[in-house]
Amino acid sequence: MKIQDLNISAASKSALNSIGLTMVSELAGQNYITLINKFPKNYNIEPLISELNTLGYLLPPSDEISIYDVSMSKRLQNALIRNGVMYLSQLSSYPKEEILRFRNLGEKTVVELEQICQEYGIEMRSLLSIKEHFEKYQFPSKIYPLLFQNNISCIDDFKHTTANNLYHICQEDYSLTMQIYYILIENGIVFDNWQDKFIFEILPEKNAAMIWKKHKICMLSQMPSCNEYELKQSLSSSNSFAATIKELLSIG
Repeated sequence: MKIQDLNISAASKSALNSIGLTMVSELAGQNYITLINKFPKNYNIEPLISELNTLGYLLPPSDEISIYDVSMSKRLQNALIRNGVMYLSQLSSYPKEEILRFRNLGEKTVVELEQICQEYGIEMRSLLSIKEHFEKYQFPSKIYPLLFQNNISCIDDFKHTTANNLYHICQEDYSLTMQIYYILIENGIVFDNWQDKFIFEILPEKNAAMIWKKHKICMLSQMPSCNEYELKQSLSSSNSFAATIKELLSIG
């Protein structure tokens, strides 16, 4: 059965389609939090959850504390709902700096929220400690919220990981991944192997960046009939980087 055939609003159908859910069977195993995590953090998902729950297609998660089960002011509750927070545990996935920017979250409601978090053992974490630790590595600023989301607080957290893991930490931003990769390599991080290789794992930054910019090729598997050794040898023995890449890609 298609989601378009469900008796829910057009807005809810459109929202589900925007995150790639088109079949009712794809809702199996989803709960409020797993579905919420698929949307932008400021997305008000309450109407969608309500509609799906009424039809029995979405169940609440177990062992979670709903904001509706906690005594709080209506202003605080509305501010949390507007920002997609339906359960207290979700607050740990937001940097404290971002929570403080929630619309209509004034000084009194901030104090109220901090008291609730303290009472229920919910930690509101700051980006500050992450920024302070990584400052000497000159990371681009947009990586810090991503490190926060992935519970990475020091450079040692990158040990025993792969470049592919890093790519997903960077939310599949290839240029950002490449930039962070070279910084980590320069600072002694050795990445584990995985089933494929990114071009930046094989070539110097300038060459890897050029292949991406000109040909949008990021992985070795995208280079026809070429392994890591052959790629290195072809480029090191050639007088023309561009000509060699064209030959390897069979581009006329």
